[in-house]
Amino acid sequence: MRSRVEEAERADVAVTSRPVLPFFVLVVLLSVPLWVLGLFVESPEGTPMDLPVSALMFACPFLAAWIMLWRQGSAGEIRHLLRRAVDPRTVRPRTWYFPTFLTIPVIVAAVDWCLRLTGSADGERGSIAALPLLLVLFLVSAVGEETGWMGYAVEPMRARWGALVAGLFIGAFWAIWHVLPLVQADRSFVWIAWWFLGTVALRVLIVWLYVNAGRSVVVAVIVHAFVNVGMVLLPDYTTHVAPVALFGCLSALSALVVTVLWGPTLARFRLRS
Repeated sequence: MRSRVEEAERADVAVTSRPVLPFFVLVVLLSVPLWVLGLFVESPEGTPMDLPVSALMFACPFLAAWIMLWRQGSAGEIRHLLRRAVDPRTVRPRTWYFPTFLTIPVIVAAVDWCLRLTGSADGERGSIAALPLLLVLFLVSAVGEETGWMGYAVEPMRARWGALVAGLFIGAFWAIWHVLPLVQADRSFVWIAWWFLGTVALRVLIVWLYVNAGRSVVVAVIVHAFVNVGMVLLPDYTTHVAPVALFGCLSALSALVVTVLWGPTLARFRLRS
């Protein structure tokens, strides 16, 4: 029993001591070819949310994590990392499935309600019939990103600077990383600014769920996919400022409430299992 505890402690030390700056640099370097490709190749017609070719960079965080682990002589850890991203049994306690599945739908429903109150809910929405396929695609892309953000980077950052700072930093990097693809998708400056606010706030919410759900990357994957589904369902989300501004404000308000109630560790209180 003691050897198992010591082994677990050594594993935790190895995870929290991972270098993070080279990881983020590597994510950028891996993304550059796709950013350049997006400048010259137009996305196929009918692409969800008019995403450019550079959106294929969703695989870069996973690749960066794999390369970093390989360089550290821990390539075998990638299997464990992937398991944490796809195995629902890693969520502990199970009660944290409730906020995981409800947080984004509640925010999306609140945004839609506000749009209806202002008479702005009659715009173009994504196809409901296409949602099952889109959900699968969004889950796959979320695994590609979250294995890097939450599977590799968040633990060493949380150990050094705390959960809130880790969430804000990863959220800001996550948002900046998307700016060029958004420009290539013809989003306006104002649209990107509101989207940036919502993206940073969403990362704080994701870290909150991750910390309290037993450090399961599954919750991050689910929330990430639900965010993209919500963007498809909201009217005129990619072409008008109001939906993205409301989404950003409500996400920021939710992140603020979570921070006040749970504290900067994002783990002061826990739902009972």
